[in-house]
Amino acid sequence: MKDSKREVYNEIYGSKKILYKPRRGILSFLYRKFKRFEVNRYQVCYDLLPSGERLLDVGCGDGDFLFMAKDKFKQLYGVDISSMRIAKAKNRAREMFMENKFYFFEQDVDEGLHFPDSFFDAVTCIAVLEHVFNPPRVVHEINRVLKIGGIFIVQVPNIAWLPYRIQLFFGKLPVTGGVYMGADWEHLHNFTKESLSLLLSENRFKIETILCSGIFAKYRKLWVSLLGGDLIMKALKLETPV
Repeated sequence: MKDSKREVYNEIYGSKKILYKPRRGILSFLYRKFKRFEVNRYQVCYDLLPSGERLLDVGCGDGDFLFMAKDKFKQLYGVDISSMRIAKAKNRAREMFMENKFYFFEQDVDEGLHFPDSFFDAVTCIAVLEHVFNPPRVVHEINRVLKIGGIFIVQVPNIAWLPYRIQLFFGKLPVTGGVYMGADWEHLHNFTKESLSLLLSENRFKIETILCSGIFAKYRKLWVSLLGGDLIMKALKLETPV
């Protein structure tokens, strides 16, 4: 089971094989037309991120976000289930002569995080929580490896986004990620503002900021639960439960 799970993620994310058909329809048309007004999710997360000693990116892929945040932390760690993507991240660090600043590990976060308690000043989890088998366990592990007062930044698709609600009304299945054979088979869980907030608060986090990315994000964040295509939360680890 463990090997087959890794093989799936290597096939989807590690290789160059295209598995998905491009999206079509009004949303795709509007995205192409107004793409210049888009705020990338990495940029939103980066702007929320404080400086510190150690940062962990859960589901780091090729290391894009960690390389983006390299000036904010002395040490940057990344974990990912895909051995192919971890190899790419290590090669990038090597090419930049920064092997002593970046540390990449192949890990399945559903099996836990192989770090000591209270080891990190900040943890990011961007476009990952919807893929894992057990989000409560993963969030619990993230809390464990964070220092008290440490920052957790998480980003997930928002299934309660207005276009998704309209699609459901007409009996169509919303697709929050890549389209393959009529559905988004790689996303295992859906999130709303309320469900994600509850998941964080139940794991000793205090939510400080809720934003979204995408086109005209600065306006859509005013009613993020309805207008945000995704949810980006910045939370503080508490010493005692909320």
